[in-house]
Amino acid sequence: MNKRVKGEWGYISYQRKRVLLITLVLYVCAIGIYLFGYFSLNTPKNMFTIIAVLSILPASKSMVNLIMFLRFRSLPADIHKSYSEHAGDMCIIYETPFTTYEKTYYVEASVCKNKTLICSYPPGNSGIKGSGVNGTQDIKKLTEHLMGVIGNEGYKDITVKVYGKREDFIKRTDELSDLKAQDIKADRSVLDTLLSVVL
Repeated sequence: MNKRVKGEWGYISYQRKRVLLITLVLYVCAIGIYLFGYFSLNTPKNMFTIIAVLSILPASKSMVNLIMFLRFRSLPADIHKSYSEHAGDMCIIYETPFTTYEKTYYVEASVCKNKTLICSYPPGNSGIKGSGVNGTQDIKKLTEHLMGVIGNEGYKDITVKVYGKREDFIKRTDELSDLKAQDIKADRSVLDTLLSVVL
């Protein structure tokens, strides 16, 4: 299981396996502590039972985290390869679930260059099992959410565009790649701001 960090391809798959393992270990530990206390003292009324009950809290928190990650899946290798080849040396991040009060938006990829942020959020391919067509309403709300996130960090002059079709995103990526980079550090900072609020 190769380690992946937020924004890297394969991050969702890595986190699903990692959090599943952590959740299992925490529950096994809690049950083990309870059974140890019960069989060693021949009564459930002991300090080990209290410790076991308290151990359920982090285990349950980890379970909630696991449920969130199980809703998504990593990008297929061919789609990642396509995005990566067209992005070239530009700043790009992958597999970013953005959670709002209304719903969770799974953005496949985001590129930032010269104060322009573009995101790929195709209908029916949002990484959520059983998801339907997102529609223009979802794209509008996601755009507003992303503008709010980067705006809160002081990036007021960033243009944000969310594409509902992969081919449109790739076409715009090609256009951006032809431009001379003005401030790579600022581009990376914008993407890091987005990564700070994803799952």
